[in-house]
Amino acid sequence: MSTQNSLLQATDLRVNYGSFEVIKGVSLSVKPGESLAIIGPNGAGKTTLFKALTGEVGCRSGKVIFAGKDVTDMPAHVRTIEGMGRTFQVSRVFLEMTALENVVIALETRCRNRGERTGAWWSAAPSAKIIAEATALLDQLGIASLRSETAANLSHGDKKRLELTLALALEPKILMLDEPTAGMAPADRMQIVDVIRQIRKDKGLSLVMTEHDMDVIFSLSESVMVMNYGEVIAAGSVEEVRNNPTVREVYLGKDMYHAAG
Repeated sequence: MSTQNSLLQATDLRVNYGSFEVIKGVSLSVKPGESLAIIGPNGAGKTTLFKALTGEVGCRSGKVIFAGKDVTDMPAHVRTIEGMGRTFQVSRVFLEMTALENVVIALETRCRNRGERTGAWWSAAPSAKIIAEATALLDQLGIASLRSETAANLSHGDKKRLELTLALALEPKILMLDEPTAGMAPADRMQIVDVIRQIRKDKGLSLVMTEHDMDVIFSLSESVMVMNYGEVIAAGSVEEVRNNPTVREVYLGKDMYHAAG
């Protein structure tokens, strides 16, 4: 993958858990507006790579460059401020708060990170502007009707939608989605794919995701990187990777390949 004009670039990343090397010299590059899917079997190192890219785990060696800055030693929350939007395999939302309150917190955090006012200094309540933006974001993700629901009471799919709403509220330059459709019903899965596709089109966002559903990958990604045992075994366009005999038979499976083709 070309590294020219990259928004996100990782070079020779190595991550250890104790004496065990989990990520073994992985490099990747994502251009502005590009979508990259990282695939491979369970235990291939996909989530650990995500954690290294977003600052949740440290690297034994290698570099991560984001938006022209060396962020290798930056903690996760600073990378978020720099423009990395992140979701997780298991949704991370404020369960005791309503959907609207969750998004309000994200919006007020974004404003404070930028030194912007969030409302009148004498008021503890969110401003009308913040409420309106939070409602619009919930509507964009199709869950505005759930704005008053406590997050703990939301379905699995709606929690995933809410988490994505929180990431978008921070106005990221790139979305880092770790299995965004995991556990969703087929209908919900394709709806969230349509939402992500439209968001990328509207905002010109880059996307990096891990995902097991090949239909989702082929719908959202221009580039694919295949991992196994912490190493990259194939990388290129969707067509190049899909037609790679090893990837097709070992990771996609013959039946899935022909269905996707």
